[in-house]
Amino acid sequence: MPLRFIHCSDIHLLDLKGAQLGQWLNKRLTGGVNLLLNRRRKHSHNLFDQIVVHAREYAVDRLVITGDLTNLALAPEFELVRSKLREVGLPVTVIPGNHDTYTRGAARSRRFETFLGEFMEGERDDADYPFVQRLGDVALIGVSTAIPSLPLVAVGEVGEEQLARLDRVLAQLAGEGLARVVLIHHPVLPGVAKPRHGLLDLEAFGKVIARHGAELILHGHEHRRIEGTLPGPSRPVPVHGVGSGTYLSQEPGKHGAFSLYTVEPRAITRVYHWWNGAAFAAEPAAAY
Repeated sequence: MPLRFIHCSDIHLLDLKGAQLGQWLNKRLTGGVNLLLNRRRKHSHNLFDQIVVHAREYAVDRLVITGDLTNLALAPEFELVRSKLREVGLPVTVIPGNHDTYTRGAARSRRFETFLGEFMEGERDDADYPFVQRLGDVALIGVSTAIPSLPLVAVGEVGEEQLARLDRVLAQLAGEGLARVVLIHHPVLPGVAKPRHGLLDLEAFGKVIARHGAELILHGHEHRRIEGTLPGPSRPVPVHGVGSGTYLSQEPGKHGAFSLYTVEPRAITRVYHWWNGAAFAAEPAAAY
């Protein structure tokens, strides 16, 4: 049975009510300045609300968000995100991005998992990630690249232990004949990330995909449309990066966007939607 879902990313929902002064005496100081002077003018919660409306109109099975649901990983932001997701009215799957583990304190306290764990339910092997959600003939595989980093740095890392678990999961699901959709925040194609934005173990991740393959890899992070393939054991694996779901830009490739997917073991169809300033415009369907 095919799975129909909407993929969006980097929605950066903002709510700073109740944040304490001491919570800004770290990387959030530079991030907060950027937020006030730049980011908050370029993003609108309204676009995410429109994506939810489309999800309901399309009667999709699920909404998938590949990280950066918050800006500074503060509790009020997570409370807003959780409230928004509970109101969607259909199942939601999320994974964290670098903004969701913005500081070491947020990572240590597992703030993302504490607030949003209900949207990451699935099979696990003695660790939070990767998790597997079996949905008919399709398996969503949630990978985390979210690690705290220095100011003005937005790198990510899967890590050796998670890569080993991912290796086992991909092999097992391939043996079961399921369509495997890998969800990850950072881009996995060489050369597409900005300086100090990339995946530190990109090559190691690529080797896992080369051994076992996948039917589709989805990511966000760069706030722009990215498309390509990674080598698989028998055929190339499509990789799709989507722009920020709440970005108001009209620059081609960087505007707010989401994708509508229909996935089954032997066929994938995508309809890409981009924000034209008034509404999300749909492109013709593409098959993969």
